[in-house]
Amino acid sequence: MSTYTECEEYLCKLNSKGIKPGLQSIRDLLEALGNPEKETKIIHVAGTNGKGSVSKYIFEILRAQGYKVGLYSSPAVFEEREIIAVNGRNISKEDYVNLIDEIRELDSKLTFTRFELETAMAYLYFARKKCDYAVVECGMGGELDATNVTETTEVAVFAAIGMDHMSFLGNSLEEITRTKAGIIKPGCAVAVNGRNSETLDIIKACAKEKENSIFVANPDDICNLKFLKSGTVFDYKNYKKIKIKLLGDFQPDNAITAIEAVEALRKRGAKISERAVYQGLENAILQGRFEIISSKPIVIIDGAHNEPASRVLRKSIERYFIDKKLIYIIGVLKDKEYDKVIENTCDLAWQIITVPSPNKQRTLSSYELAKSVSRVNPNVTSADSVEEAVELALMMADENTAIIAFGSLSYLGLLKQTVLNRKEIKKDRHGI
Repeated sequence: MSTYTECEEYLCKLNSKGIKPGLQSIRDLLEALGNPEKETKIIHVAGTNGKGSVSKYIFEILRAQGYKVGLYSSPAVFEEREIIAVNGRNISKEDYVNLIDEIRELDSKLTFTRFELETAMAYLYFARKKCDYAVVECGMGGELDATNVTETTEVAVFAAIGMDHMSFLGNSLEEITRTKAGIIKPGCAVAVNGRNSETLDIIKACAKEKENSIFVANPDDICNLKFLKSGTVFDYKNYKKIKIKLLGDFQPDNAITAIEAVEALRKRGAKISERAVYQGLENAILQGRFEIISSKPIVIIDGAHNEPASRVLRKSIERYFIDKKLIYIIGVLKDKEYDKVIENTCDLAWQIITVPSPNKQRTLSSYELAKSVSRVNPNVTSADSVEEAVELALMMADENTAIIAFGSLSYLGLLKQTVLNRKEIKKDRHGI
């Protein structure tokens, strides 16, 4: 049996295989494992932004109803095992190591990437844990995403779709939407965020082709909306005073998309009470999505790494913290549209600190990032490490400051731990 460290080293080696869209490798791997993907009912979630939140809302609603539920989400932000969970508990170290060892034995016979291995692990784990449902989040794609091998999809769910991963998914919104719509299986239901009429029309057309029933989350049906620093309260259709703890302008859209997915499950025979919907939505907490990790000084982390997410981040900053002196910490990957992220956010900041991400193959150096930021805001400095950036930000902060760290999710785990390890900060998020 391998050690946990040896497994991490093996996964790092698999990273060198990069990203390879296509389903044959994962199908071969799952067949060698006995096709565990056929044993669990799947709620399959795709989208560009918000799919992590939508997945977590659905997961918590099903848990609140008493179902045994798996959750597969990526990328990991704080700990590798967090991508696979059952009923709110990450896969144990022992199970994690055993599954990797089991799959690793096939390495000499089969070819697979890290994401394909992790996807196979998730399906195998959910089957062995005898989950009633599993909420499975697509990686970056849809049709050729490794997760798209299941034949037991109950609902295909679509969060907001925008421009990202163009080199893999297509160079237009229509191409990207059609690629993501590839998760729609004959006979499953479809739930979709209806804010963007262009993507909605494409999803509707794809669903009609396969004679799928469709449930549209219409933002116009949201009313009595109140954004508070402790969460958000709103009404939606027959649901009154829904409470969610996740902050941000887009979270009501994500929540109603989850509600429509639940309505679709009900039509397919699932028993889900209104109480479970209210409780599940309120229970949902997601790390790294406009998450307040300190109240004195205010420190927020957010995984806004593409153009649509950066626009949403700006709206959230303007809603909650426009009266604060803003210090940004930013780290990005060089294959992202970071210029648009900078353009959408950096003019609001009093001071900006750039950092490198841990992904050495894809990171944009803090110096190069600072040069790009300086075109929008000259008050920028580059740091050699996340620890140095946190030190600088806290030195500059006063009682009227909000520190907002965003960009690639890959560095936010280290930043959060660095902040929380400091004795002088207040970790309680209440009273902000």
